[in-house]
Amino acid sequence: MKLFISTILPAFAAAATSVSISAGKINGGRCESAEDTVFFKGIPFAEPPVGDLRFEPPKPYNGKFPEEGLNATTSAITCIQFTHDYTPELSTSEDCLYLDIWAPGNVTKDSGLPVKVWIFGGSNTEGSISDSLYDGCNSPDGDSILVTINYRVGPLGFMALSSAGIQGNQGIQDLILGLEWVQSNIASFGGDPNQVLLFGQSAGAENAYVIASLPQAPSLFNSVISESGGGRGLITNATTQKIGASYAQALNCSLTDKACLKFKTADELTKAYDDDDFLSQGVGYWGLLGILGPITHSFYPYADGNIVPEDPYTSGVKVPAVFGFTRNDGIIYSIDWANSSGNIPSLAAYEEFLRKDFGQAASLVEKHYPLSLFESTIGDSPLLGELSALGMNKTEAAVIVAMATVITDSTYKCPAYYGAAQATHNNIPAWTYEFTHNSTCTWIDTIPQKYVSLFSATHTAEIPFVFGNMNNFDLPNGNCTFTQSEKYLSQQMRSLWTSMAEHADPSTAGLTWPRFHTTEKNLTTSGMIFGDSAVAGTVDYTGCDLWSQVHAILAGSNSTTTLSSPTLG
Repeated sequence: MKLFISTILPAFAAAATSVSISAGKINGGRCESAEDTVFFKGIPFAEPPVGDLRFEPPKPYNGKFPEEGLNATTSAITCIQFTHDYTPELSTSEDCLYLDIWAPGNVTKDSGLPVKVWIFGGSNTEGSISDSLYDGCNSPDGDSILVTINYRVGPLGFMALSSAGIQGNQGIQDLILGLEWVQSNIASFGGDPNQVLLFGQSAGAENAYVIASLPQAPSLFNSVISESGGGRGLITNATTQKIGASYAQALNCSLTDKACLKFKTADELTKAYDDDDFLSQGVGYWGLLGILGPITHSFYPYADGNIVPEDPYTSGVKVPAVFGFTRNDGIIYSIDWANSSGNIPSLAAYEEFLRKDFGQAASLVEKHYPLSLFESTIGDSPLLGELSALGMNKTEAAVIVAMATVITDSTYKCPAYYGAAQATHNNIPAWTYEFTHNSTCTWIDTIPQKYVSLFSATHTAEIPFVFGNMNNFDLPNGNCTFTQSEKYLSQQMRSLWTSMAEHADPSTAGLTWPRFHTTEKNLTTSGMIFGDSAVAGTVDYTGCDLWSQVHAILAGSNSTTTLSSPTLG
């Protein structure tokens, strides 16, 4: 019997890394860090969006793979990047519309496993599926398929200019086409096209929110998870057109000359982005501390009346949804800002931050987040205490935390409340979470290991846990080992995310995730708290009604009405 098993195993292993679809055979590989996981990288789902296809909707890939099969052992090249804040340096090209797939090593075309489709973040100006942060070798965990999709970013992905016949939302259309590819092909990899979760983080979460609001969303996936990003309104059409016009002028192209825009080199595209002063002006721009709003000068999705018929802030999601955030989402930005040359945390800097980001609504925000509130609680805040221990005086430490709190609440925490309340109001099941865990190890190269405690539960902190990258992860700034309890938390989170894909409900047999449930006068709700382990608890959204008022002011509305959660008894 032992001889028989040893004879058939190599043949089975070889077969598990080769899959056939209509375009031909795909030859993948097996993960070194998790030998029970196989991968298929760099699979084209669209024709290269170059030449005459630049700034156009993506076209489905219609080629055929070589007779010996597509070599799918190397991750796709990264799309052209327009910022470099948190994404590692990677080789780039406009020919970048590819996807990666990870699956259990024993998967067959009859396995019918749930599928999790990932959208990376990066302000919609940077990001890549080739970032090691999104390595999928540990994600399948024997019971699911992971797909990661590249999409165009910056002006290549989100420039709109009606006068030149450029509609915009190219990046959103890339993702939709990738999801359509999953529907058509994932069964060949052992996935069930009827059990698909769309999940993303930061701008990826906002893009997932946008796509989940579209009429065709239920035909593409059965659920969505928005990690620190979904629930915000989009940039207005008028602002989007002004952004496109300014960028065209920065490229020395007329506002009606699409051919001129398509003729420019990649270097000219990135240089024009850096040189376009309009992109660093207006409400919502303040470098690392910018807070995107309806009139911010940024390349982003917008409601064009066709691809995105309506702002999701108005329409809401069409599938069961999880909206969550990390406790200190904003601290990574305020600390990085303070570390930048010439930046001094002061009352004047705080007031400028509010004025630049909120314009006419700045005084309203300052009324709710006065610096004195943070100065008076410095003794009660471990983070304020740590900053003080590094030599900051009380005011400096308070400014850092105040900025971080405003960013967290305005951009991540309260939009999560809004998205979940909005879904519930539309009779769509919704759940919420707060990630509070302080990681033992750093996970991105902008956070030195010796300062990891300062960035407690900040933006992106949950990603290694969701992907299961607790072992053999390419950690920056030295070696570090996650604890056994952290590995257990990761296993819990992966199981919950997989359950959302399989059942459109994140609860598992061992862990019940209570539904989102608030009343008009109480914005606290039951949800999941990811601390030392995953436990059901209370997520406090007190004060979040402020931000719909701010949105109304920035959008130019005279209305200061707020979103009231449905009264659920």
